Amino acid sequence: MAEMKETLPRTEVLHRGRIAVLDDEVPEMLKDLCDQGLAVSHLRSTDDPQFQALADGAYDLLLLDYGGIGPRFGHDEGLDVLRFLKRLNPGLRILAFTARTFDASKADFFRLCDGVVKKDAGIRETLEQIEVHLSEVLTPSYQLAALTNALGLSDEQQAEMEKVLSAVVVGKRDRSAAVQTAKRFAKGGSEKVLEALVGKAIELAIAHLTTAA
Repeated sequence: MAEMKETLPRTEVLHRGRIAVLDDEVPEMLKDLCDQGLAVSHLRSTDDPQFQALADGAYDLLLLDYGGIGPRFGHDEGLDVLRFLKRLNPGLRILAFTARTFDASKADFFRLCDGVVKKDAGIRETLEQIEVHLSEVLTPSYQLAALTNALGLSDEQQAEMEKVLSAVVVGKRDRSAAVQTAKRFAKGGSEKVLEALVGKAIELAIAHLTTAA
């Protein structure tokens, strides 16, 4: 599965990808993205009930504003939310979503984000960036790497995890075997994230094999 890095067809990427926008204002291009067939959820703040779904692995990509979205996390808001989500869910790809140029004190926010989407960018440019990131995230190799990161696996443990996942993909073992193996290796963290990462790795590997056939 670690070798399965090929991207899915564009229509499959757009159909499978789940995107969240965390912004205290309604983005102008939100409707345009939905009109393109993307599944996009808008969250105004970390108090939104869907914020927990972000931490639990339900989304693949997050467009994250810096200010006004999470004061309960700390003074730096966007940066603190970013660190929180990356710690809980290493599989989530996070893009800075801003219309402003911040001073040097906000440099860590942009450095730790996986990319930048400008709020005033046109729908074509925004869609292109989203597609690029989703294409990378929606591969078995990416999900396996995220799972390895979440579990802190050794090379030997990663090999065992991959072996179990591969057996599930070809129908030789039940999905629960992969989940139980992940939980056995876990040193803490969210079980929901582990289940989400395992599920995505399996589903994407099956889609990969089906597309290649």
